Amino acid sequence: MMHRSKLIWFNRIVFYATLIAGCFLAFAPANQSLHAQFNDKLLHAVGFFCLALSAHLAHPRARVYWPVFGLAIFGILIEIIQAYLPYRSFSWWDWIADLFGIAIYFVVVAPLVFRPLFKRYRYGPY
Repeated sequence: MMHRSKLIWFNRIVFYATLIAGCFLAFAPANQSLHAQFNDKLLHAVGFFCLALSAHLAHPRARVYWPVFGLAIFGILIEIIQAYLPYRSFSWWDWIADLFGIAIYFVVVAPLVFRPLFKRYRYGPY
């Protein structure tokens, strides 16, 4: 089994690579990204759910409010930048979908699934 510190570093690389990929998808023209093929709000919720999961695995000892706050700020910054792109637009509904994905992870999945796993393997602060 991989040593815990190596696993945390691996998860951090995955998390920050996911942030970069999210920026690429958010700033690409809408007709060249996944938005043309799927429901936009669902993509936002699923994307930020995955970001919340990877943030939690990358920073297991952080208090829950730090990744929640950080991802919420990341989501609104994406919307603000999109407001200045000629082929994108600002949407409060997109940000609300981002917050929904974050909340589903930290309110439902993390306490029911990951807290027991983190306790068992002594991965996080539990």
